[in-house]
Amino acid sequence: MGSIGRRRMSTRLIAPPDAVLKQRLASDPGLSAWVSANAGSGKTYVLARRVVRLMLAGTPPGAILCLTFTKAAAATMANRVFGLLAEWTALDDGALARTLEDLDGRKPGADRLLRARRLFAEALETPGGLKVQTIHAFCERVLHQFPFEANVASQFTVLDDTSRADLVQRAKLAVLELAAGTPDGIYGRALAQLSTIAADQTVDDLLSEALRLRDALPARIDDEAALTREIDALGDMLGLVPTDTEASLQAALVDEAILAASEWLSVALSLESLPKAGAGDRDAAARLRRAAGGETDAYLAMFLTQAGSRRKTIVTKAVQTTFPDLGQRLDREAERIVAWDMKRKAVAMRDRTAALLTLAVAVHSRVEAAKAARGALDFDDLVIRTRALFGKVDARWILYKLDQGIDHILVDEAQDTSPVQWELVAELVAEFTSGEGARPGDRTLFVVGDEKQSIYSFQGAEPAHFALMRRKFEADFRKASKRFETVPLHFSFRSTAAVLGAVDTVFEAPDARRGLVFDDDVAPTHSVARVGAPGSVELWPAVEPTDQPEVSPWTAPLDAVTPGDPVMRLAERIAGHIKLWRDQGHRLPDRDRPIAAGDILILVRRRGALFEAIIRALKNAQVPVAGADRMVLGEHIAVMDLLALADCLLTPDDDLSLAAVLKSPLIGMSEDALLALASGRAGSLWDALRIGGHPAANLLARWRNEVLASPPATFFAQVLSRDGGRRRILERLGYEAADALDEFLSRALAFEADEIPTMRGFLSAMRAADIEVKRDMDLGRNEVRVMTVHGAKGLEAEIVFLADTMSSPGGHHDPRLFRIKPPNSMASAPARLVWSPAKASDVDLVTSARDAHRRHQEDEYRRLLYVAMTRAADKLIICGARPKRGPKDAWYDMIAPALGPGHEEPADDGDGMVRRWPATPESATAPQARIAAERTAVLLPGWTRTRAPAPPVPRRTLTPSGFASAPGAQGGAAVLDREQALRRGTLVHRLLQSLPDVRPGLRAEAAATFLRSQSGLDEAAQAAIARSALALVEDARLAPLFGPTSRAEAAIAGDIAGHPVAGQIDRLAILPDRIVIADYKTNDPPPATPGDVPETYLVQLAIYNALIGAIVPGRPVETWLIWTATGELMVIPPASLDAALRGAGLA
Repeated sequence: MGSIGRRRMSTRLIAPPDAVLKQRLASDPGLSAWVSANAGSGKTYVLARRVVRLMLAGTPPGAILCLTFTKAAAATMANRVFGLLAEWTALDDGALARTLEDLDGRKPGADRLLRARRLFAEALETPGGLKVQTIHAFCERVLHQFPFEANVASQFTVLDDTSRADLVQRAKLAVLELAAGTPDGIYGRALAQLSTIAADQTVDDLLSEALRLRDALPARIDDEAALTREIDALGDMLGLVPTDTEASLQAALVDEAILAASEWLSVALSLESLPKAGAGDRDAAARLRRAAGGETDAYLAMFLTQAGSRRKTIVTKAVQTTFPDLGQRLDREAERIVAWDMKRKAVAMRDRTAALLTLAVAVHSRVEAAKAARGALDFDDLVIRTRALFGKVDARWILYKLDQGIDHILVDEAQDTSPVQWELVAELVAEFTSGEGARPGDRTLFVVGDEKQSIYSFQGAEPAHFALMRRKFEADFRKASKRFETVPLHFSFRSTAAVLGAVDTVFEAPDARRGLVFDDDVAPTHSVARVGAPGSVELWPAVEPTDQPEVSPWTAPLDAVTPGDPVMRLAERIAGHIKLWRDQGHRLPDRDRPIAAGDILILVRRRGALFEAIIRALKNAQVPVAGADRMVLGEHIAVMDLLALADCLLTPDDDLSLAAVLKSPLIGMSEDALLALASGRAGSLWDALRIGGHPAANLLARWRNEVLASPPATFFAQVLSRDGGRRRILERLGYEAADALDEFLSRALAFEADEIPTMRGFLSAMRAADIEVKRDMDLGRNEVRVMTVHGAKGLEAEIVFLADTMSSPGGHHDPRLFRIKPPNSMASAPARLVWSPAKASDVDLVTSARDAHRRHQEDEYRRLLYVAMTRAADKLIICGARPKRGPKDAWYDMIAPALGPGHEEPADDGDGMVRRWPATPESATAPQARIAAERTAVLLPGWTRTRAPAPPVPRRTLTPSGFASAPGAQGGAAVLDREQALRRGTLVHRLLQSLPDVRPGLRAEAAATFLRSQSGLDEAAQAAIARSALALVEDARLAPLFGPTSRAEAAIAGDIAGHPVAGQIDRLAILPDRIVIADYKTNDPPPATPGDVPETYLVQLAIYNALIGAIVPGRPVETWLIWTATGELMVIPPASLDAALRGAGLA
């Protein structure tokens, strides 16, 4: 269960009896279990407890295999298991006995206590470690263990997405060059045919789409015979014979007409001459005249609509009455034309699909050859090759050998497992229930998941398989007389009754729950563990579009959002609402503290205009925001600055790139200074910079000398680390830029490993690659998170905004390639790919496939809503911006009617009315809380009513700064508002840490830039902080402290009087004749003399002094206090430090 790590509930959370019993049953190591777990029901908790119960029962750690969907989930699971085992090693016998009894309800003996204490070391010492892996990691390990049997390179590498994309692009170019060079060959003809019906980019996209569906590609189409076989196979599936061609159909249109072509003119005259002829009759006559002139499309238009369906009325009733035979013949002709048109669509589909597959198979073959030459596999290969290995008749001994080392398999996030991955799991589990594998010892399967949260269909997940596989495994285990339990976990430990009640109400209707459940048609239900906890659900009025015309300046970006746009208005309202909560100190009722930025999660369906508008509005409102959860590396401003730096160094005449670098954080030139430098120059911008003697000229000149002499990774690492570029970028752009910089350097290192390490080659590769970086948004930073629902799966927050509730269910276009099978074919028959550009081009088989795709898409749309709503712990806010042409069945339109009228009251920000649930006061739930407490009490053993003995005091590490944060350290700072004083001190510390590394002439501008980026500071406060920091850095008395042999935030550790100590010195200067330790303090006013300094400050400095003296003996150590409020320097006498150590018991 994901968490942001800050939860502190005032409502006591005790697991209800039913939940405890089901958790114990699910984690029982003596049986196999299939756990269907609602959101927030603690599935990771149960899974971790099952692992430790298996080990406690005597299972070696190496015999347990845990398979997960993502690396993050694997890390979470491993951390939970090791955390439990590590905790057991530190508990006394009584506490450990109570913990083990809580685990399975049995009192442990001395032997069990001893084994529990040894499990942590046993897990750590197991060869290969505890196997908690993604399915792909498991497959990689198996293939490395059996490369010969799997027919893979023994030391194969795994391609990342970027490397595979590069191989695919090279293969596409090679095939297109071959096609262009042999216009009469099968590839040249295929390319010529495709170029007449699709644009270049469309063909490129189709080839990529076909490669993603490579399991449905033909084995080979590399000669005329293979091409003919593929065309015939496609035609047979579409109901065609080889003689059906476009030419034969055009001939049949006229030759087989029931209304012969020789009659067309006479019929037209008859229709025109009829006195009672209507407008439709005259249109039919006109079409017949054009058809007689050779326009066969006009003849088709007489019977078919533009959408390709049969016209309801061909001629009026007056014509049918006057010419009954003509009316009957036209009806029969209409039926023939409909059938003819369907065959024409089938022929066109067959021919264009064959052309596309000809090129796609060629590209695929070259990609496979390139991977083989490199000794590489991609992620799909890992699963496919492992599945094939296990399916070989002559490789059963491999499965037996591997199986001998696995007695228990646990599958997490099972709803996201694809069919081919299920096949792999089934092969592993098959030995548990058949033949020699069904040995008497307990060999178990544990599967946990929630089909309601299956939202990764684009990665192959099929939630319907969740129920199918449960039934299969249940039948297999029971046939082998092994216990198999289906355990539902309905209790949610995350959300309040208000939130869960809204979820159940929304998905109660059959149409709303379609796609959420597959075993039966029962609405999902949730039970509340946080009984009595206050919570609420709010529905804001939809932000409606205005009738005013949109006026945008012609210079605005194409995707810019105008101020009056509903998207912008919604974003500003959300940001204003959050700012109001923070400014007015609104509290979380169940947490007993004010709402923090990190308590808030804003969810959207995709990263589009609303996503960007919300982040921008939060930043404008000075609300801490974590930024985008995913970023395209090459589009991040920090990476663009680094690429521009290399461009201007390699090409000195590139004034645009140089100007971008000068304005970037790497140099930090203001716009006015850049304008003054650039305007009126005689030569290039580089010449003007050099002639003007700007301080940046020397730095850029040095970088220019290094850019060609150093590999890319080395050069950029020097710019970012040695020259302070990373620090300056983070100061201006914020912490989120760190992820982009780290990934950029990683890509530079990877490029050097695979390619010739030239800077121009690296720049070209970076700009060609489409690298997406996923940022970890669950780090507990106190920032608002704005994420897609897909990205937020597994996370939670106290307050959740559903902001993107008005977008359409589909969101994306239908696929162009469909897998279809012939009618009445066997279930095991292979599917074939066909290409249908649009619905109007569909044959019946594709229409059915398209409709099924849309139904699946709508089902996943509803599952996405379930995932989104269940992220909320305390408060759920539903809002949306309605587009001018809004879709039907959007989330907002599902939620609003289901929840009913609610309780209407003014919004917190005063902007209109909102509807809130529950409509009754929260105190009404108090009786429920008492009832739940009474019910829960029956499970509590007697020891819970006995005061626990005091735990032993561990030997803890002392931190010198801990003394300075004690109550006695307040001094004069107590006069100031403590929060403001701490904020001011932190900012001064940051400036004193970084300003010494900035050239003197640029320090004031750097300080001002940094302070402007900090929220909650007016100009006067910014100026005061900057003056304090600059005065200290430029103070001649402190020059040794900021010299080249000094360092900021120097980490130090050691041992004093038997106590381990670790800390950080604000500033440390190692001089030839002495060492200087300096600590910054913000007290205002500061103490008058060293004798007035708070004792806790002196203890902190004395510890630093003693540690440095022990590390560097024989050199004098001076200890300074610098009072940042006044700039006063105070040297602390050694005698005062010695006395402070004695007083603290550390002498």
